[in-house]
Amino acid sequence: MSDVSLAKTPVEELAGGDQPEDSEQPEVYKPYKVFINHVDSYHSKYISAYITDQIYGLSKLMRQGGPGEEAPGEEAAAVKPAMQDLPKDKYEFIGTLTSVYKEPSEDILYTLSEDDEDFREKILKCGFIIYDITKYPKQIEKALKTLSILTEQLNDISKIGPKTYEQFNETKIFILISTIMTWGLTKPLDPDDPDLPFSEVDYRKRRPHPNYKEHYACEKEVIKIGQQYKDKLKTYVVCTGLTYGEEEDILDFFFKTAWYNEVLPIFDNGNNKIPFIHVRDLAKALHGLMENAPPKPQYILAVEQTPTTLKKFIKTLSKALGDGKVANIMSEEAFLYKNMTQTVFERCTVNLNMEPVFLVENLQLEWQSELTIAENMLQVVREFTTKRNLRPVKIIIHGPPGSGKTHLAKKMCEYYNSKYVSIPTMLEDYIKIWKESLIRPEKPKLEETEYLGEEELEEEVEDEEDPQQILEQIREMELFMEAGIEKIPDDYITGLLRSYLAKNFCQNRGYVLDDYPRLPAQAKELFGQGENIGGEEEEMEAPDFAEKVLPNLVVGLVATDEFITQRIMKMQEEEIRDTPYAEEVILERLKEFRENNTDENTVLNYFDELEIDILLVEVKDDDNEEAFSLIANQMGPPSTFGLTPEEEEELRRIQEQERQLALEKEELNKQLELEKAEDERKNKMEAWSEMLEKLQMEEEKILVAQSEPLRHYLMKYVFPILTKGLIELATLKPDDPVDFLAEYLFKENPEGKMFDPSYNVECEDLYTEFRGYIDKIIDENEAFD
Repeated sequence: MSDVSLAKTPVEELAGGDQPEDSEQPEVYKPYKVFINHVDSYHSKYISAYITDQIYGLSKLMRQGGPGEEAPGEEAAAVKPAMQDLPKDKYEFIGTLTSVYKEPSEDILYTLSEDDEDFREKILKCGFIIYDITKYPKQIEKALKTLSILTEQLNDISKIGPKTYEQFNETKIFILISTIMTWGLTKPLDPDDPDLPFSEVDYRKRRPHPNYKEHYACEKEVIKIGQQYKDKLKTYVVCTGLTYGEEEDILDFFFKTAWYNEVLPIFDNGNNKIPFIHVRDLAKALHGLMENAPPKPQYILAVEQTPTTLKKFIKTLSKALGDGKVANIMSEEAFLYKNMTQTVFERCTVNLNMEPVFLVENLQLEWQSELTIAENMLQVVREFTTKRNLRPVKIIIHGPPGSGKTHLAKKMCEYYNSKYVSIPTMLEDYIKIWKESLIRPEKPKLEETEYLGEEELEEEVEDEEDPQQILEQIREMELFMEAGIEKIPDDYITGLLRSYLAKNFCQNRGYVLDDYPRLPAQAKELFGQGENIGGEEEEMEAPDFAEKVLPNLVVGLVATDEFITQRIMKMQEEEIRDTPYAEEVILERLKEFRENNTDENTVLNYFDELEIDILLVEVKDDDNEEAFSLIANQMGPPSTFGLTPEEEEELRRIQEQERQLALEKEELNKQLELEKAEDERKNKMEAWSEMLEKLQMEEEKILVAQSEPLRHYLMKYVFPILTKGLIELATLKPDDPVDFLAEYLFKENPEGKMFDPSYNVECEDLYTEFRGYIDKIIDENEAFD
């Protein structure tokens, strides 16, 4: 093979660069390879999940030449593609992450960063580049920078020559996912008909919201570049409505508020129209665009076929997930709500009527649901609770009177954020709900009705109930309660309770039902097929209703009569006087409970037949701590929403600050220890230097002494002690003078160094002390090492 055949063409060099001979096989251009920014974000996650399951080119092939179809203007039927000719390559996804701490989904081949050295090389190997700028404005600059990489490659190839440019077949498709906020201040097409919808052909008339001018400029630049390069670089702008579905993202605030059964806000009158789109429909729209890319740059609206008003969205959400409570508030009051952000407020107050003409006519999109978000709210709520794992905890507490059922039930409600339900509290809630329904807002004035529309007016009329009927229900219930709860008929209680347990606040958060049902017949009437309080059949079939309201767990408290009476006796007499715990009453209630709960006949047997878990717990203390622990272990931890990406980032920032502070503290402690050790070393060195100086002085004295004549030495060091000994000898006159003198001299100089000219008692003491310092320093150094 010649050297010429081994050389790379200029196009190959521009497309991929040189590769070492011993390196791994270089990455090649794949038209089905897709780059998308922030692969861990809400949009990208569902876009990649859907498109990676699709085969590149198959959808386009089937649309152009499906079996039995005739191409326009041709007489013969289109030829059915042979199996071996069908494409088999599935889309591959790569992309960036929102944070280094995030993990990509299983659909992502690998991740990279715009700052990587080989980012340009890897981008040029992709057939599709998708940038989503709807949530993070900082991505606008990165999107344009990545687009410039594609244009630079084409410019470099065009410089080689027109033939080379024409033969270059690595076509790139750049898709920008933008937001409807770039239409935020667009004036109606017809002032006389403000409901006339916008479509793609009107995109040049759009006017952005002040906070989205950069998005608007980015859209214009993408379309402009696509017009310059035509076949080699196709660019599209997908303007998406407010996305919803699954775990939710931009609408997360409203879904959380509804789940907690709080009042949902409607900003101003709530009649503004909002274009929505399901996140899975957005993924389908992008796939359709990638498979059937128009020849020219295009502006595409990715919205539902019919917009939904804010009021309708909020009301249907509150009814489906909450307890139906909504409130009209002024826009200025919106930020009084916790977790309300500027972005959420801006996008939920936009007023746009849009039609997705391209999706419907060109792509013939198969929608996730033909219904709008409001019409399909029950399914949307199911997606939300399933994805967020918001499982309601439904528990029944059964047991003898005085065993601590109510205390335990309220404790479980606090732990699981569930609804506490007992017969008295349920009746009080119904009276409160009915009384609130009698307080009606003022009806709109004649001039205001034009802003409501026929559908809204019809809904207001349908929601109205007969006040007289409500008053009769309140009077009937108050009479029952005055007579005593024990005297209320079972069918009346179960009818109310069936409706109560089916309400959203019990279904979404769960409930803990205290001391009901007590009898098997009550349980069958409550959880079997029956009629509600109004005498009307339940809307759902009996099996569906039972599945909806049946408990997950039935807790049976076991306690002896002796334990219960002892527990009641510990209470103050004032606490139990005229209550169900009075002595004569509690004994009667215990007797009735034992009669109704034998081994053969107990309400627990009913739930056992339905294969519902039953947990029997012996009561050993007033707080029922053991029962609480056993229930919590069996039911698992409470459901929580977890942290939002913003909260996770803030928590990560705080943790990083704490880590830095801990490192600084550790470094400071080390510095203090070093300074302390240095001070100790200096002090010891000063003491050692002082001691050494004294030793040197004594040594000098010794040297001087050694240099003196013997006579001077004797006169200074020997004769004084000898003279004292002779005086002592003359005074005492011992029998043996020589022996006496010898002992005296030894006593005065026990080391026997009196006649050593170098010996000095003071010097000897100093040397001993100095030796001790040296030994101490050596020991400390050995311990430190």
